[in-house]
Amino acid sequence: MKNILLAALAVIILLPGCVKDDQYEGPAVIEQITFNPTSPMANQAITVTCKITDLNGVTGAVLKYKVNSGQLTSVTMTEGNNRIYTAVIPGQVDNADIKVTIEADNEKGFKAVSEEKSIKVAPPILVYVNECDPNAKSMELYNAMTTTVDLSGWKIRKDGSVEAKDNWTIPSGVTIAAKGYLVITQDANGVTGFTFGMSATKGFSYTLFDANNATRDFLDNLTNKITAGASPNTIGRVTDGAAQIVLFTAGSMGASNATGTR
Repeated sequence: MKNILLAALAVIILLPGCVKDDQYEGPAVIEQITFNPTSPMANQAITVTCKITDLNGVTGAVLKYKVNSGQLTSVTMTEGNNRIYTAVIPGQVDNADIKVTIEADNEKGFKAVSEEKSIKVAPPILVYVNECDPNAKSMELYNAMTTTVDLSGWKIRKDGSVEAKDNWTIPSGVTIAAKGYLVITQDANGVTGFTFGMSATKGFSYTLFDANNATRDFLDNLTNKITAGASPNTIGRVTDGAAQIVLFTAGSMGASNATGTR
């Protein structure tokens, strides 16, 4: 009787081990979708990451995105450590709405599709090349925003030239206050000001780029050239940030163009 009981007990103990667990068969799990940066500026690339888990093995992952009402674009994601997958969305224009989904295929032929995520590019930064004083070799920037703008790494380009001598990068730490003005004067060493020239007779144009190389403003005094003449004449926008370029017989560098004399 004792032997029978022992044999029965052994069967009970061993029986669960004889039952084969079925491996999960279905699509992968896509989670932890993140964007870096979370508030991109114009022309700033966006790195998208996510975690993809699948017991059967992931054979590929694709990020799909659409900008505003444009066409769907696919980017193959790269697998890293800990099942983290990464792809990069190229920089987009101001105010762009970007919709993102991620798809993952596994070895069993199942396709997983993530929920749709959205990210929006920041609105335009309204900083203008507002006025130029060719006789003093200085230019005024105007910030039309209601917040201070960090100009670190911004660039000013003369006459559309890509040559180093015609491009100056604004040093780190330079800011311009909300609704404020910043006067920059030529500096041969390029430390505190631009190195290129500013002619009172030949005309000029200046393009302002932000730190992501997005164009923020363009002042054109070449197409319809205005000759500045002698001091205190300046050339600038008829009012702060306006499109029309005019001659001031008495400039207002560092202050509203509305206070200048025409």
